[in-house]
Amino acid sequence: MALGSELQARRGWSGPWVRVVLAAVALAAAWVVRDYRGWVALGPGGLPNTARGWLTMAVVRARVWRGDPFDTSGLTGSGHLTGPLPLRPGPRPKVAPYPIPHRQLDQFPGPEFTSTLTIASFVATRPTLAMRQSYFEKHNDAAFAARGLPIHPDGQVSGGEICHIHSDGSFHVVLAPGDAAQAIEHRWAELHPAAGRAAGAPPAFVLVYAPRNPDEVAAVEQLLDAAATHMTANQQTPIRALSRDD
Repeated sequence: MALGSELQARRGWSGPWVRVVLAAVALAAAWVVRDYRGWVALGPGGLPNTARGWLTMAVVRARVWRGDPFDTSGLTGSGHLTGPLPLRPGPRPKVAPYPIPHRQLDQFPGPEFTSTLTIASFVATRPTLAMRQSYFEKHNDAAFAARGLPIHPDGQVSGGEICHIHSDGSFHVVLAPGDAAQAIEHRWAELHPAAGRAAGAPPAFVLVYAPRNPDEVAAVEQLLDAAATHMTANQQTPIRALSRDD
């Protein structure tokens, strides 16, 4: 009799718990599908647009999720900006919740304005730079230190990558810490989630928002020039700038 009561008690508890577990599994599966679709919709980045790429991104996201993209407390020291940055007008744009690819979601230039600032135009007038495919993003144009130049230790992993551009006109840029702090505090940029923490990203690796008018193009170009100086001047370790084909 006691055994029968015990079995009935177990059956009574099993039903609700099974429903709870099944509901939790269904919610988790729905979240994964929605997250994966949102990730794929951002387009190509440094990982293949496959389930395996999403899983790799998820591992990186779990490692870096507590980072504050606006925390400049660790970004100290001098930089290479030739003058103070103006304050970027308005609030910051929204940014997708993925470390790879790391993308701006709104505040793009209107149809009446097309930025003339590209990697090709930036490199063309600067003989110490060269354009190649980005080490970090694989699909995008990037500015590198020209072959044979010594490069900063921040470029050791990438072979001297200074910045790369995205299809929306935003950039990922390797800055000196002091310049990165100023860019973030003046609302031109935010830290990449992996900066100094994962995927070989340097400590002052930032997303610079897409310029929306000629004045903003000038400010962004000022940041790119500071990044180029950081990568190619006053270096501590001579390292040959390599392409991905070497």
